[in-house]
Order: sequence, then structure tokens, then C-alpha cells
Amino acid sequence: MQTLEGVKLIKDIEQKFDVMSIKYKGVSVWPFLRIYLKESVTTKRENRASASNIGLVLKSLFVYNPLSIFKRHQVWVFTASDRRKCIGGKMVHRISGGITACSYRTLMIEKPVKGTGHYKRSAIEEEDIISESWLLMTFHALEVFARMAKPRLQNEDVLRRILGEYDLQFNYLRFVRILNAQRLAMRLLLKIASRPKLVTMECPYDSMGYLWAFHEKGIKVVEMQHGSLNGNHIAYNGKAYEPKMNPDCICVFGEEEYNYFTREETQYAKEVRMTGLYMLEMADNYFKEDIFIEDRRAYQSVVVVSGQPVYEELLSHFIDQIAAEYNSLLFVYIPRRATENIKFQSKNACWVTNVNIYEYLKWADIHMTISSSTCLEAQYFHTPTIFYNYNHISENYLNGILKEENGAFFVTSAAEFGLAYKKICNTAFMFRELFAYGNKERIKHLISDYLS
Repeated sequence: MQTLEGVKLIKDIEQKFDVMSIKYKGVSVWPFLRIYLKESVTTKRENRASASNIGLVLKSLFVYNPLSIFKRHQVWVFTASDRRKCIGGKMVHRISGGITACSYRTLMIEKPVKGTGHYKRSAIEEEDIISESWLLMTFHALEVFARMAKPRLQNEDVLRRILGEYDLQFNYLRFVRILNAQRLAMRLLLKIASRPKLVTMECPYDSMGYLWAFHEKGIKVVEMQHGSLNGNHIAYNGKAYEPKMNPDCICVFGEEEYNYFTREETQYAKEVRMTGLYMLEMADNYFKEDIFIEDRRAYQSVVVVSGQPVYEELLSHFIDQIAAEYNSLLFVYIPRRATENIKFQSKNACWVTNVNIYEYLKWADIHMTISSSTCLEAQYFHTPTIFYNYNHISENYLNGILKEENGAFFVTSAAEFGLAYKKICNTAFMFRELFAYGNKERIKHLISDYLS
């Protein structure tokens, strides 16, 4: 089952059943379960702690000084190591970097990611930072102990009827245990640490237990938009939401998402603010020289390709086919993870890792992807995007945000790519202003308002 089919299935379930009545400890757990149910039906697998993930967590525990948790901080910032990009000689967080750049006492709690782990302290800017591995290890241990007793769910029969009617296999009790284990792990941390007044999170929907614990202690939570966000994203299209497990405020890139949350999905958060994207403004300040100046002597245009997990092999194969027919173009493929092994037969196609994709987007002539949020950021740099519209994923995921007049083309073959390329070479586009300006100033006002 494709992703969008999974989204449709969840919406169908929500129309037929009183899903918000499924509760644990008086809190509706459906908003958490729906995310993993969708993943279960689309990937046919459950997220489990593999040996490599366990090893990554254990190796990450002491990369940064865990005693930093005992210092007094006004703000805790939750993010992940793979969201860092190199700029000015440092590995900077593309979203939350704007928060730590402000003059507030901030603690960063960073999740290690495969292929990245954590960067050395000499490579980062943050003074107070700890690995989220401590929390990950704690809540997974708590979940194991919790297996000795079955969670007591209110209206559990609703879940059973859903699974029976749709013939689905889903271990919902495991995810209820995970949710509660996250809550208990965070409650424990809040007992031993100096509590913050504000928490920011880039991707809170897989850590709703943390939000539950913060709200139990009266701590406000602000979400920072981390990627493409619209009605096709399973975390942002619910029939209803559980306030204890949702942010008090969501900070979005610009008007598109602001309108979505203030007009269509108004229940998601009480407050919505536009804060732009920190890395885009940093890129404007730092990346002044064309990195493709030598390549332009040999090639007519440079096409930068944004890879994506799951689709790397599919997309790179398509790029290789196009490159074979259009040898006057240089294709530079940037996989999402440095561990990917990409191979090209065409001499005018290559792949690079450990680079700042924003620098590449700024100087590229054309951008390509399936549905990466880099298509939005390419608009900022006035770089047109050609989407490989595999199974209509690109069109459905973008949901009409970008059109041909904005320099967005959807193709499924090398011939269609050629037609799109000709139009790009001979057309002036109206690129969309999708990102608010003045990120640092907007972040300062936001934090000041919540700390006052």
C-alpha cells in the first residue's frame, strides 16, 4: 500500500469510528496510534530497536557531557544530528540553530542518527548539549518492564473493531506502552534536572509521551516546522487532536503553512507563528561564490538532485537514464544519508555526501527530487524544480503548492524531462515566497513572549 493510500485508510477509519474515545490514563491515544498504524499498513513492518540502533545509542551517551542537564536553562531544544549542515566552518542546525543563536540559556537535546551519530564538540556551536540517547535508553527499558502488565485502555473494543473490519494486524498495545514509557522517562528527567520554562521540538509526533509529561508539569511546548507540511502528512491531518500530546504553538516557514493551520487544521495548536527558516538566511550570507564555476565550462547546465530515504535507488536509476541521453548536463546527486551507496553508469552523473545542500541549491540551474522539502527551499533561491512524479507521489504530496508558473515540472520519463528542460531554458518564472524573513528576530520575539 502506498503512503497516500495509507493516509486515506486512516481518514476512512476516523469517519466511521469514535477514535478519540480510545483512551489511556484519561488521555486519547489515537493521535499517536494513527501514525504507527499508517506506517504499519504502508511498510508492513514495525519500528523495533535493532542491534545497530542499540549500538548507536550506547556509543552516543557520553559524546557530550550529560551533566549539562543539571545547569539552569530557560529553553530546551529537541532536534536530531542529521539536521546539521556545514556553514562557516561549523555544523549548524538548519532549523533550531536560530534558537541557540539567541541570547537565552538554552540546552540542546539531540538525537543521534545512523550514518551521522553526533558531531564532535569542536564541529558544533552549542555550549550546552546532551544526547537524547539517555532518554531513548530509559524509555525503551521502561517499555520492556511494562510488558509484564497489559495497559488498560478505555474503549479498547473500538480498536478491535477497526482492526477486524479492515483485516489489519497491528500491535497497538506495544505503542501504548512506548507512549507511556516516553512520558515516564521525561517525568524522571524533569525530577532530577532543572526544569525549563519552554521546550521547542522539531518533530514532536513521534515523541508525544514527552509532550504529555511537559504538559503535566505546566511547561509550554513550541513545534518548529521541519519539512513539507500539508493535508497529506499523517501527523497534521487528524480528525481531532489530544491537547496534552500536541504543541501549544507551531512555528511555520511561511504563509502557506500559516493559512493551513489557521483556516483548515485549526485544532492542531492554539497559536501559529511564521518564523521562516534559519539556514536559508545563513546560506544567503555565507555562500557568495558559485561552486560550479569550473563545471560550467564543460556543461550547459547543472542539475542538483535531492535524494530521499526509501526512494534513493529508484530516483538514482531514473537520473542515470536521463544523464545518458542528456550528456550536456551535469547531474549532482546528494543522498539523504551519507551511508547510501549510489552508482551511476553515465559519466555526467555523480554523487556527493557531507555537503550543505543549500549551497548546492543556491548555485544549481535546476533542482530534482521526488517529494523532498528541498523543492520549497529551491524556490527561495529561484531555482526551478523538475519532479520525478513516480506513482503521482510528487503531485499528491505537494498538493498544488507549486505549479509550472513557479518553475515546477512533473515528469515520468526522459522525454518529458527534455520538454521540461526546454521550458526552463526559455521561461521566466514567478517563484513563490514560501519563507518568512527575519528568522532570528522572530524567534527572539517568540521566546520572549513565552518566558515573560
